[in-house]
Amino acid sequence: MSDINIIETIQDKNSFFNIKRFSLKNLGKDFSIKTMDINNITKKIFEDSKIIKNKNIIFEKSKIIKDFKNIKGVMDESNDSKINDFFGRKAWLDDKFTLFHATLKFNPYNYIKKVDEISGFLNYYYSHSKYLVLIPNVLKHFTPYDEEGRASKTKTEVISINHYIKLIDELYEFFEQMNNKPIFVPLSLKLSMNELTELVRHYLKKERFYFWIDFESAPANLSNATLGGKIGQINRLLRNSKQFDKMILLATNIKREIISNSKDNKSPASDILTTLCGANIVGVDRDPARMFKIKEGEKQKIIEHKSRLFNEQTYYYNIRKEQKPNKPLNVTINSVKLSTEFDNQKKNFLKESGISDYLKTKDMLKNYLGGKILRSLQPSIKEFQKKLF
Repeated sequence: MSDINIIETIQDKNSFFNIKRFSLKNLGKDFSIKTMDINNITKKIFEDSKIIKNKNIIFEKSKIIKDFKNIKGVMDESNDSKINDFFGRKAWLDDKFTLFHATLKFNPYNYIKKVDEISGFLNYYYSHSKYLVLIPNVLKHFTPYDEEGRASKTKTEVISINHYIKLIDELYEFFEQMNNKPIFVPLSLKLSMNELTELVRHYLKKERFYFWIDFESAPANLSNATLGGKIGQINRLLRNSKQFDKMILLATNIKREIISNSKDNKSPASDILTTLCGANIVGVDRDPARMFKIKEGEKQKIIEHKSRLFNEQTYYYNIRKEQKPNKPLNVTINSVKLSTEFDNQKKNFLKESGISDYLKTKDMLKNYLGGKILRSLQPSIKEFQKKLF
């Protein structure tokens, strides 16, 4: 495994916001910390945009693999085009920094005894992430739905924490043999607090310092007691480690908005807050899957909703009235806007030696839930550490 050389770490005293100065292969140190969604970019958009074409950007493909049959199918497939389609390869991005990762909705140990049995799939997985490899996450549990879209009152467990850790260890050892890409280990927010604590401590004991949080379609909302508590626990464990200067945190599969309502003209952004969760690289958005049929006449409203544009001055997503909303174009524009705003956050943090005053200029953070998100940032890290010990 190759290491990432982190030149400098600068921490905010009153939040989990931090700056890590490092470079990635073929990107250098001035790359965009916001990735570009391969699912929502076309060749025309790519070629028409000088900003995207010329900027140092990570192009990310996120995938949910629902069944072990999908993995077996890839290994049985002889058609290169179908294999490349599975992993989201686009030939016109071959000279760019591309990243593939997956979330599994099943426990692989229900089908195999050890990961070597799917080594063919893992070699494909490794080769479709050009310069980093993110070990797959496994959903801890999921909520079954009936044919009418009604959610079950009980959740179905997919994998135990013991099997989860065993799987990550095996996959890490497998990818480590390749020896030339940094390896990121997963952190699932669906784990219980005790399980999450056990997992982070296991990683630290093994001296694994590159992490990716799979938000699994949850918003980056620190004011949410449960989610904020888990994100806080991750950050406190990492910051209390003597090795924090060696660590990088990537967050992805984030719900775009804290709360979404297609009837409202604006909705509070979630993805822009990911840096406040400690992320050094911010991945793609993923809204929760719809389990119900779309009613007649609602399709246009949903298209308009998915095509909302981010307002960097307010931190709201706003509906843009268009005759034919272009979702791929608008998603790409939003990624560029988010990237620019992440740069603004960093510049203001370095200028003011803090991020709070800058965040107070954003209408959404001042007004949503009476400023609850801003208040959640107030306790200092030193006080968090005192409470922890």
